[in-house]
Amino acid sequence: MTKYIAAIAMWFAAVASFAVPAQTDERAELAANLGQQWFNRMADALRHLDFEATLVQAQGHRVQPLVWFHGSYDHDTDLELLIYLNGADMRVLRIGEQSYYYSAGGAHAYTLQSDVTFGLIPPAFYNDFSNISQHYQIIASGGMRVTGRNAQYLRLISRDNHRYHYDLWLDRETGMLLKLQMMTPQGEVLEQLQLTSFAVTNELPEPLIDLGNFQQPPRMYGSDDSVPIKFALQPDWLPDGFKQRVATHRALHDTRLPTDYYLFSDGLTEISMYITDGQLQNLPSLALQGPDSMVNLRVNGYVATVVGKVPTETLRLIAERTAIKATKDGE
Repeated sequence: MTKYIAAIAMWFAAVASFAVPAQTDERAELAANLGQQWFNRMADALRHLDFEATLVQAQGHRVQPLVWFHGSYDHDTDLELLIYLNGADMRVLRIGEQSYYYSAGGAHAYTLQSDVTFGLIPPAFYNDFSNISQHYQIIASGGMRVTGRNAQYLRLISRDNHRYHYDLWLDRETGMLLKLQMMTPQGEVLEQLQLTSFAVTNELPEPLIDLGNFQQPPRMYGSDDSVPIKFALQPDWLPDGFKQRVATHRALHDTRLPTDYYLFSDGLTEISMYITDGQLQNLPSLALQGPDSMVNLRVNGYVATVVGKVPTETLRLIAERTAIKATKDGE
């Protein structure tokens, strides 16, 4: 009888050992599916919700308060207005796929063709999670109160160490993004954004109602302005998922240095690369990690400067793994 009881006990123990991993896998899959649903709900809110909000964006010791208005003009066009409250008077107005950047005096006003407003939150947050799911995973886990509202917590994790991770808190009622933290793979927080007030207006916020007479600034780097690259040093490696969006030759805005400019994106993060003649660019080799990391490296007589919201090690690999290639000019 004792042997029989012992056998039953061993059988139950064996079944339990298989059941625990199965339950763990099921919970992980449920958390991932729930995370994707919440992410897509956030994207829908950012596109279609009529709201006005105040927020604070912090990068290290730099803190910037803003006012944020958003509304849907029709099913195909949404409007967005950002007003920066510290420093020079700067505003960003987006109407559908055109973004207008204004500064005090108008000296640096310009227009970009883009259906998202750059500089506030990652562009991928406006779109379905499936666009970035190959290189990021997302998990829903618990929540807390943010700005006096019940929030759902999401963890957005890079599938490799070439990218930063994100913590997100979404309003449970509307799906709206209430708080964001960007951090290194080691957990160091580099950038934070938090709404300090949030109100759904159910109609276009007043500052977005009458836009018929606003002045459109000149376009910056439109598709018709593209000039073929001229330097032989070219990027030869990117992290998985990053695709080239732009490759053109231009004079840098401040220094007027002739530069080959590349823009790469994985859908969530963008990396810019600038290649200049090593005899004209005097910056030393350096690496700076932060919300916008930078690596400056001398390679084969050129200088490769790589900038992006990724770890410096990723930027260093991109700069080091360049190669001399033929150009249309034969350089």
